Amino acid sequence: MWWAGSALVAGGIAALGVFNYAHQVEPLDIRLERLAVRLPEAADRLPAGGLHILQLSDSHFHGGKRTHRELAKIARIRALTAGLEYDLLIHTGDFIHFDGGLENVLRLLDAVPRPRLGSFGVFGNHDYTHYAMEEALPRMWRTFRTQERQRNQARSLPIRLGAAATRWLRYVGYVRNTPLDGRRTGSNDADRLTAALTQWGMTILHNRHLHLTEPARGLDIYLAGVDDVLEGRPRLGASLQEIPAGAPLILLSHNPDIIVSPQLSRIDLVLSGHTHGGQIKVPLWGPAHTQVEHVPRKHVSGLFQQGRTQVYITRGLGEGIPLRFRAGPQITLIEVMS
Repeated sequence: MWWAGSALVAGGIAALGVFNYAHQVEPLDIRLERLAVRLPEAADRLPAGGLHILQLSDSHFHGGKRTHRELAKIARIRALTAGLEYDLLIHTGDFIHFDGGLENVLRLLDAVPRPRLGSFGVFGNHDYTHYAMEEALPRMWRTFRTQERQRNQARSLPIRLGAAATRWLRYVGYVRNTPLDGRRTGSNDADRLTAALTQWGMTILHNRHLHLTEPARGLDIYLAGVDDVLEGRPRLGASLQEIPAGAPLILLSHNPDIIVSPQLSRIDLVLSGHTHGGQIKVPLWGPAHTQVEHVPRKHVSGLFQQGRTQVYITRGLGEGIPLRFRAGPQITLIEVMS
C-alpha cells in the first residue's frame, strides 16, 4: 500500500501549493483592467474621447502586521498607474478594515497620479464596523434553524420528515446564497476617516450629487453617491434630488444590492465593489461567498445590465481574510462614452 501513502503526500504537497498561491501570490497580483462603457442617452454630454474614471475599491487596509503586505500592493498600483492620464479618481468603499489602516489608505491615494477633475468616494460596511467572521457559520446555523421551525409550523408531517432528511443540504445552499453573518465586534472611526480623506482632497459623496461640467470638452453629467447599504444611512432619493429628469447619471455605491431601489431606473451606470468577485472560487461550487442578497451569483463581478441601468462590480484590491483564489485583485480604468 506504499502508493496510498505516496498519494497522500502528493495531495498534501498540492494542497500546500494551492494555499501558498492563494495567500502569497494571487492577492498581490493586482491587475489594471480596462473597461469601455457606452451610455447612449448621454450623447453630446460626454467628451469626444470619453470620460476616464480610475476605480479603486475594497482596499481593506489593516495597518500593523499587514503593513508590509499593504505596502507591496501600493507599490504594485504605483507601477501600474505611472503616467496614467484620466479624469476622475473614485474609491467605492471599504477603504479600511481597521482604523490602523488609514495611513496606508493615504499612501495608496498618493501612489496614483492625480485626476484632472477630482476624487470622490463612498464608504463600505467595514469603514464603519468590524466583525468576528469566525462566528458566521454558527450564527447562520441558528438563523437557519429558527426559520426551519417557523416553516415547520405550516408543514404536514411527511413534509417535515422530508425537510429533516435534507436539512444539512439545504443549510449548505443557504450559506452559499446568503451574506456571511459575522458578529459586530467594534466600530471604526468614520469621522476620522472622512476628515483625513477630505484633507487629502477626496469628496465623500454620501447621499448627494455633483454636476460635472467642462464646456470646452463637452462634459455635462451628474455624479452621485450613496452611503453604505448595511452599516450606513443610505438615502438614494436624497442623492438624486434636483437632478433633472433624463440627465446622464453615474452612481457610486459600495454595495451593489442598491439595485433593488425603485430609483434605479433613473441611473445610467452604477459603480460598486463589496463582493471581491467571490474572493475564493471553488470548482463546482463557484464563489465561496458573494456577500450580496440581490445580485445573481453569475454577476459577482464585472459589467451587467439591470433594466436600463448598467452595473459594474469590481473585484477590488484587498481582502479581510488574506486569501484569493481565481478572483484576483484589480483596479479598473473605465472609459465612459456615448
